[in-house]
Amino acid sequence: MAKTKKSEDVPQGMKEKFDRIVAITDAVCQKHLNDEYAQLIRFATAALCRKRPSPLASGQDKTWACGITHAIGMINFLFDPAQDPHISSKDLYAAFEVSASSGQAKSKQVRDVLGAHQMDPDWSLPSHIDRNPLVWMITFNGLIMDARSAPLQIQQMAYAKGLIPYIPALGQEATLEQASRTGQAGGKKARTASKGKSKKGVEGQTAPSSSEALYVLEVFIVSGPISDKFVAKNPVISRRIEIKGSQTLADLHKIIFEAFDREEEHMYEFQIGGQGPNDPNARRYGLKQAFALPLFAGEEEVEDVATTPIASLSLSEGDAFGYWFDFGDDWWHQINVVAIADEVPPGKYPKITQREGKSPPQYADL
Repeated sequence: MAKTKKSEDVPQGMKEKFDRIVAITDAVCQKHLNDEYAQLIRFATAALCRKRPSPLASGQDKTWACGITHAIGMINFLFDPAQDPHISSKDLYAAFEVSASSGQAKSKQVRDVLGAHQMDPDWSLPSHIDRNPLVWMITFNGLIMDARSAPLQIQQMAYAKGLIPYIPALGQEATLEQASRTGQAGGKKARTASKGKSKKGVEGQTAPSSSEALYVLEVFIVSGPISDKFVAKNPVISRRIEIKGSQTLADLHKIIFEAFDREEEHMYEFQIGGQGPNDPNARRYGLKQAFALPLFAGEEEVEDVATTPIASLSLSEGDAFGYWFDFGDDWWHQINVVAIADEVPPGKYPKITQREGKSPPQYADL
C-alpha cells in the first residue's frame, strides 16, 4: 500500500531546478509517453527536490530528467513491449540526448534515494494499481492474502485501516461515494498518517520477525551478462520465493540459484540494510570460510550466511536488499520483501511460487 504523499511542493531554493527538469520531462512525455507518466515524474522530481541535501542540486538538467523518467519507467515496466505506452531504454536515452551509462547511473541514484523498486506501490501509475499485487497484499489472522479475493467484510476492514486504496468488491467510485456518506477517509487518510516501514495486517498487529514467520520475497535480476536480444524478450526477470524465518541466508542463496536455473556455484554476497544492491552502507553477509582466504585480505569483514537466520535481519514489508552472485560476471539482484506472515502453512520451504521471464543462461555468448 502506498505511503508516500504526492505533491509538487518544493523548497524555494530548488524551484528553478524543478521547473527546468520538468519542462524537459513534460516535453518527452508529451511526445513519447502520456500525461499520467508526466504527472508521476513531476511528483518524483519534487520528492527529490525536498531531500536534504537534494541530489538534484548538482548535475545537468537533462541527465536528471532522463534518470527520473527511466526510474519511473522501470518501476512501471515501461520497457516491456506489451505495455502501452512503451519505449525502449535506448530510445528513451536518445529522446533526452543522454548516454546510456549516464541515464542508467542517474536512474539507479533516483531509485536508491526514493527507496523505490519495481511495482513499488508508492510510484506505480494510477492505471496500474488494479493489477499491482503489492498494493493488495494483506495479512489476516497470520495468513497472507490478496485483498481482491478476500470476503467483503475483510476488504472493508482493510480499507478502513488504510491497507488498500479502495474496496475491490465495490469498485473505486462506489468506495469513494460510501466514504463521503459515512465520513470514512479509509486508505487515503491512513496512507498520509503512516510514516513507518512496517505494515500492519487487518488484525492491526505489526508484521512479525520471529523464526516462525514466513517471508515472501520477490527477487529481480537487475544486471548481469545478458544479451540485448534476451532483454528485449524478457524485460522483467523475477522470481517469488517463500522462506521461513528460521532458515538462513545460505538457504535463500540455494533457492535463488535453483530459481534462475544456474549450473555452477560461485562466490556470493547479500547486502542488508541499504537501499538496494551494492549500497556501501549495507551490512554484508557471505561465505565466511571463503572470505577468510588470503585473496580477500584487507576486505571488510562479512557475516556468515550459514549462521544467519532470515528472522535475525530485522526485515519489514517494503524493504529491499541486494544479492551479488559471481564476483567475476557480476549478477546483481534486488530482493523486495513483499509480505511477512506469522504462520507458516504446511509444506517444504524455501520454495519458488512464481516466475516472470525466462532464466538467462549463466554464461551468455555476448
